[in-house]
Amino acid sequence: MAGMLWISDREPGVRDLFGELLPDAEILSPDELEARLALGQAPDGLIIDGTQFLELPARQRASLLALPRVLICTGRLLASMPINIVSGPGVAVMAKPFCVEDVEAAIEWLRGTSGSRAPSLAPLPAVVRRPRRPEDRPPTT
Repeated sequence: MAGMLWISDREPGVRDLFGELLPDAEILSPDELEARLALGQAPDGLIIDGTQFLELPARQRASLLALPRVLICTGRLLASMPINIVSGPGVAVMAKPFCVEDVEAAIEWLRGTSGSRAPSLAPLPAVVRRPRRPEDRPPTT
């Protein structure tokens, strides 16, 4: 993805992780994000906490969903999130807690190198998750 990428998450550790992996991105606290949006500023892509996203005014959410790439990182079950609020052609959702493989898949998706995108026929967001091989799974007892 070319252009400005903003990272805003209520959890500093999540901001730091993505900031380290995406050094050209700009890290914003939730308050900084809200202030910029109130001024009419917008990035080309955004990584945002799910609860933080849902707390934004509807007008701001709608403008963000029109961005080329929006990654919503959430600890909520996808089924509990209002689909009409978290859907868009460039929207993906990643469940917390996430593993290294999920973060790698998310970064590939943000950069547009994975080939994954939100389905065009269904009003659902893409779910960023790298498929696990059976040998990667912990043994069950």
